[in-house]
Order: sequence, then C-alpha cells, then structure tokens
Amino acid sequence: MFEYLYGTVEYKKMDYIAIDINGVGYRVYFPLREYEKIEVGNKYKFYIYNHIKEDTYKLIGFLDERDRKIFELLLKINGIGSSLALAVLSNFSYNKIIEIISKNDYTTLRQVPKLGEKKAQIIILDLKGKLKNLTYTEEEIVSMDMLEDLVLALEGLGYNKKEIDKTLEKIDLSKFSSLEEAIKGILKNMRIGD
Repeated sequence: MFEYLYGTVEYKKMDYIAIDINGVGYRVYFPLREYEKIEVGNKYKFYIYNHIKEDTYKLIGFLDERDRKIFELLLKINGIGSSLALAVLSNFSYNKIIEIISKNDYTTLRQVPKLGEKKAQIIILDLKGKLKNLTYTEEEIVSMDMLEDLVLALEGLGYNKKEIDKTLEKIDLSKFSSLEEAIKGILKNMRIGD
C-alpha cells in the first residue's frame, strides 16, 4: 500500500499519468480537473488511494490530501463507486465541494455526469455529518449547525433517526432560509408521508 508517491511525471494521458520513481514507472489515475496543473518533466507528490477490487488494482492520486479524504468519504456512500467519486473530484475542488455541502446545493452537484438528484442529495446529507473534522469557514459551520439543530429538534418531537434521515433525503434543504422554516416544512412533509 502506498501513502504517497513523489517523482517525475514522464507522460500524461487524459485520466492518468506515468510517474517515475527511481526508474520504476507507476500509472496513477487522477481527477481531470488537475490535468492542466501537471506538467511533464516536473516532480509532484501524489497522495494515493489504493483502489483494490477483485482482480483490479489502481493507484488514484491527488495533489491535495484533502481531495483524497473526500474521495474516501464518497466511496463509503452506498451506490458511489470509484468512477463516480473521481468524477465528482474532476468537476469540483475541495473548497467547492465544501461550499456545495454547506449550501445544500444539489443543483450544482448534479452537473457531474451520471449523478442524479437523489444521489446528489444523499452525498450532501452523508458528507455533512462526516466532514466535521475538516476545516470549514464560519459560514459553513453555521449551515452545518443548522442541520444538526434540525435533527435534534425532530428527535425532540419524537421522530427516530431513521425517519428523519429518510425524510431529509427527499427534501431540498436549500429552499429554507431559517431553522424554524425548515422544521415546519419537514414536519408538513412527514405528516403527508404518514
């Protein structure tokens, strides 16, 4: 298993590069968004995700360690494979993904090919809870705190976590401007679903 690879880029294709380390060439797949940043002949450090699946072994590299962390979190979401996770990071930088999540911006996330509305909502809901350990701006923390407060309020009203998660998957939270408005909208939706 590799944590990172540091070496000279010998050549690059649209979705992978060959990096030379002491005379050994490694094929490293990377997000397409980084294509222009990588120049043949220069040295780079790629943070590696070792993708092992049945008879396939791929090295997937990221210039930013935070991108690798998001990639790993995406893979833990049911229905998201390495190709779709890489497509997300090919379209958006780490900071843009954080912004999308903090603003519940399903529309922007859906720009990723083969990513429908439902998967976009699942990604946002799932990552909101898991990205707590990463660095956020004050505005992003306020937005995520609102989601936490919303879940706590609904639990306080007697709804269980499973009901809450199921309902939140169906609702676009970005349309609510306040916690009170979100609670009212979600309660209305839960009553209709009963």
